[in-house]
Amino acid sequence: MPAIPMLFSNKFNVLLLWKCICLLVVLVGCNPPGDPVKCSDKDSNCTVTNSYGMFPDRAICRAGNVAYPTSEQELVSIVSAATKSKRKMKVVTHFSHSIPKLVCPDGQDGLLVSTKNLNRVLKTDTEAMTMTVESGVTLRQLINEAAKAGLALPYAPYWWGLTIGGLLGTGAHGSSLWGKGSSVHDYVVEMRIVSPAKAEDGYAKVWVLNERDKDLDAAKVSLGVLGVISQVTFKLQPLFKTSITYVRKDDKDLGDEAVTFGKLHEFADLFWYPSQRKAIYKIDDRVPINVSGNGVYNFTPFRSTLSLVLALVRSSEETQESSGDAEGKCLNAKLVTSTLQSSAYGLTNNGAIFTGYPVIGFHDRLQSSGTCLDSLEDSLITACPWDPRIKGEFFHQTTFSIGLSVVKSFIQDVQKLVSMDPKSLCGLELYNGILMRYVKASTAYLGKQEDAIDFDITYYRSKDPMAPRLYQDVLEEIEQMALLKYNALPHWGKNRNLVFDGVMKRYKNGGEFLKVKNKYDPWGLFSSEWTDQVLGLRNGVTILKEGCALEGLCVCSQDVHCAPSKGYLCKPGKIFPDARVCARVNTKT
Repeated sequence: MPAIPMLFSNKFNVLLLWKCICLLVVLVGCNPPGDPVKCSDKDSNCTVTNSYGMFPDRAICRAGNVAYPTSEQELVSIVSAATKSKRKMKVVTHFSHSIPKLVCPDGQDGLLVSTKNLNRVLKTDTEAMTMTVESGVTLRQLINEAAKAGLALPYAPYWWGLTIGGLLGTGAHGSSLWGKGSSVHDYVVEMRIVSPAKAEDGYAKVWVLNERDKDLDAAKVSLGVLGVISQVTFKLQPLFKTSITYVRKDDKDLGDEAVTFGKLHEFADLFWYPSQRKAIYKIDDRVPINVSGNGVYNFTPFRSTLSLVLALVRSSEETQESSGDAEGKCLNAKLVTSTLQSSAYGLTNNGAIFTGYPVIGFHDRLQSSGTCLDSLEDSLITACPWDPRIKGEFFHQTTFSIGLSVVKSFIQDVQKLVSMDPKSLCGLELYNGILMRYVKASTAYLGKQEDAIDFDITYYRSKDPMAPRLYQDVLEEIEQMALLKYNALPHWGKNRNLVFDGVMKRYKNGGEFLKVKNKYDPWGLFSSEWTDQVLGLRNGVTILKEGCALEGLCVCSQDVHCAPSKGYLCKPGKIFPDARVCARVNTKT
């Protein structure tokens, strides 16, 4: 084994080896994620966070109480009591996976309504191909229960630890331009919502919406401001098989090919590694049910991992950031991406080993994963990689969709930035690059406005809010270029504050959504300062203070918004001068 001593001959190579082990580890046991709600006195005096343990502005969200209804009847009673006392409410899901402050009620005395125990599949109609579930059912439950009935939800997010209410509230999606597209909400045929009401109506009302009701287009993607989703009915399809092959190519023609690739393959997506100038094309299509294959997709970054390994990996990246070691990041990124590629990103042909492409199997076993949730308590020896209770991944996510009509130009602009310094986006590749998924125009008022590609960008976040990142300016320019030059739409469940500033102007039916919001909750009991800001009902979501641009709380307008004491000043973008970015003076980064 001569390669092992060679690896240990260099301190960074030790961490490279651990990174490799981190990606390959497969454990049956794992520590389950913590509850996002913590209360000091049973169900009172509570705090709420997300699954990453930190909101974009690092605020601590407090609430007076949390309630755990187990039925629609109990839910009505809870909403009624809170409405009668004009109490602010927010819905919180089992894992609270959204990054923005969607779960934060105003003040410290609000009520959290958890859907954790609204977790039943209520009805499956195989003849009509529909399934009715409570809003706390997870995506994994829905997929599995549908498959037992010989049915499939055709398009879904890749992480199955989302609840139905949560993924609908934020417009979560998979990847497809076919049929109605990849957004889960476009397969909803009926929804029941519990909202505040007047005294003569008992202070709470159950709205029952179906495809004949225009209000359904508001309820499909609502950010939780209409009330609590109680039940949802989906239109499903007969269970089918798919065939998956990953193909690695140079990215020189990515701009042209990305536009057409999604039209050629039903479940197509891409991983883009801009600094390596490579892209991974996922060829994913239906095949006849009698084609042999029993493949399983257990995406490697969603598996449980040893906490010690995660701590070593995080320490490595912190060292590289503090020392300005861009070269080290690029070396690590190449190991990460090559390891993922050689392991087929977690695909296996039979549930155990990968023997080669194509991987063929039933759709329910290939469309979504997240086995780090399959967990018994093990004192945090293992965990999901981003579990905030350990020293693990801590990152920003910038996610937006850009219309197919202009996406080629956006890709080429990013390539121009990379050509000016090829190391500038190695940090993204440590998190498997940029995930590109296809989304289709939706009738939902806050859904996608046109056929587009969704760019999902994950990158290092410092524990110190005043610490700049390597190539801070490049990432900021990409973010602002997408928003200002290409009119990008944000993913409602991800992103930093500045991405949402003025966003409602980009939704042609934004005004109609606000009318429905006022109809369902005229007192704004399910709204908060943050949702009002996002929806344009109050001043914007940006926060101007020292260092605010470092965290995406603002676009810098003066040097103090960056980190002048560390040599980062507010400058125009390199290829998009309308951008205002935190750039390090007299250095490449």
